Amino acid sequence: MPTDIKLDQGDGNWVLVEGNVLKTTAADFMLDTPLRRRPGGSAHRRALVHDAQDGLTINFNRDYRGGVTVVGNLAVTGDTPAGSIASVSGAIMALQDEIVSLKTSVAQLAEIVGAVVIPNWRTKTEVEAGDDMGLVSPSTEQLGLVVEFQVDQRNPNFQHEEVISITPPAGTLVRRGSSVVVEINLEG
Repeated sequence: MPTDIKLDQGDGNWVLVEGNVLKTTAADFMLDTPLRRRPGGSAHRRALVHDAQDGLTINFNRDYRGGVTVVGNLAVTGDTPAGSIASVSGAIMALQDEIVSLKTSVAQLAEIVGAVVIPNWRTKTEVEAGDDMGLVSPSTEQLGLVVEFQVDQRNPNFQHEEVISITPPAGTLVRRGSSVVVEINLEG
C-alpha cells in the first residue's frame, strides 16, 4: 500500500495517514482537546508513553483527570506483577472478614433491641420453612414475623412459587411481630 498524508479530510478537520505502519521516535503520544479539559491538573495530556522501563504506559502520570475508560471487551495477556494480584486478593479477603464481622455485630444489636433482619428469601418454601439449615434464610416463624402473601399469576420472569418482591425489602431491620408482604409467582 502506498503511504500518504491527507490534510483537511472529512469535514475539513481531519488528518488522514494511510499506510501499514505509523512509526515515531517520540516517547510521548499526546491527545489534548482544550475544550474537554477539567480545570487544574497537568499541563500535558500524555495518552501513551514509552516509559523509562521500556514499558507502555497509558494515561502517564494520570494526566487525564477523568481516568481511562475501556468500552467493550478487555483482554489482558501476559504476566501481571504477583504483588498487584496478591494485594487485590488480600484486600478482598479483608473486606469479606469485615463484612462477616459487621453482620455479626448487626445481628447482636438487633437481638438486643428485639429486632430481626429480613432475609433475601428466594422461594415460598424459604419464607415458610427457611433454608435447609435455617441459618442464611430463617423462616418468618423463626424470626417472629407475620407474613402476608400476594400472588402474581403466571409471571414469565419468575418460576412457580419464586419470590418477586419483599416489603420491607431484604436487609431491612424490623421489630419481631412486624408484618412482611411477600409477592410470589404462581403458575396455576
